[in-house]
Amino acid sequence: MKIDIFRVFFRWYLKEKRICRSEIDINSIDTILVMSNTAIGDTLFSTPAIRSIKEKYPQKKIVVLLNPINYQLFKNNPYIDKVVLYRGKWKDFFRVVFQLRRLGVNLTFIMHSNEPQATPMAYCIGSKYIIKIPNDSNEFNFLHYNQPVSAESGEHFIDRRLKQLEYIGIHERRNYKMDIFPDPEWYSTINSLLGGCYIYIGFQMGASTKSRMWFIDKWIDLAEKLLSQNKKWCIVLTGSKSDQFLSYSLWSKVRHNDRVIDCAGRLDIGPAAALIDKLDLLVTLDTGPLHIAAAMNTPTVAISVAGSAVESNPRSDNIPHIFIQKPKTCTPCLDKKCKDQRCMLQVTTDEVFHHVCNIVQ
Repeated sequence: MKIDIFRVFFRWYLKEKRICRSEIDINSIDTILVMSNTAIGDTLFSTPAIRSIKEKYPQKKIVVLLNPINYQLFKNNPYIDKVVLYRGKWKDFFRVVFQLRRLGVNLTFIMHSNEPQATPMAYCIGSKYIIKIPNDSNEFNFLHYNQPVSAESGEHFIDRRLKQLEYIGIHERRNYKMDIFPDPEWYSTINSLLGGCYIYIGFQMGASTKSRMWFIDKWIDLAEKLLSQNKKWCIVLTGSKSDQFLSYSLWSKVRHNDRVIDCAGRLDIGPAAALIDKLDLLVTLDTGPLHIAAAMNTPTVAISVAGSAVESNPRSDNIPHIFIQKPKTCTPCLDKKCKDQRCMLQVTTDEVFHHVCNIVQ
């Protein structure tokens, strides 16, 4: 049995510690830290809260803890004053603690970060107030300013982050728009890739776990239907290097592959976001590119069983975002540990095809 020595140490070191629970005096707060250093979608869910803080308190310095894998998407965000990079786990824990201590953080919002590191880090940097929702099952919640709060069923992940802001007097929830501020250089490669007079329909076939993936034969069938439907429709394959086998499998088996552009694994994260921005529609799984598309105002058709539309589907009054949600067929759902996502067979190519055709006229 492997023992987490650092976790044991912090359980011992922090067990008698307590933090201030008096009412937060926002006038005494100079620097606010937002921890959101996990996946792309989880970080994008935090951007409405970051924007709300800066709009309400423009004089406060906003420091955001980001994952080095995806921070390029957020480096141009005008609501962020400083970025600190951290992959999570213990490897760089102390280096990041020392870096953050020098910034004089008074208040920390843990919006989405890995435990058991996040709360001990927030305490060790000298943050007077630490806020985290939900935190009812967190072993270090005695260090949180808020009392234990559980996740609400049917609550969107953006609302979960915005709820934290109520402790500093921000109660408005009018704008759920997620923020990406693209660098013009991102588009230099994309403009040459998508130079024809086509309607571009993106396919995001890869996901972080098998439980979230549709079957390759379904994607191939959908591609054939779409390309046969309209000669001006072109399919663009998005994704990371790990998705290249899927993209090649589709491209090699589709009869009209002259109208299939394979970009999977060929772009850095910034140009990949620019590519999604240029699409007329993205057909995707419940994964990061879904939320990039929402931030870029690109319509989406998402496919999911393990994920939840009420928690993660993009919110927009003007841009269509269809979430094809099917019921879970296994009890309990293994989600990340799933080895055979038979539940995804419930999603038919005809159903996806119908939604695509309704959006792309």
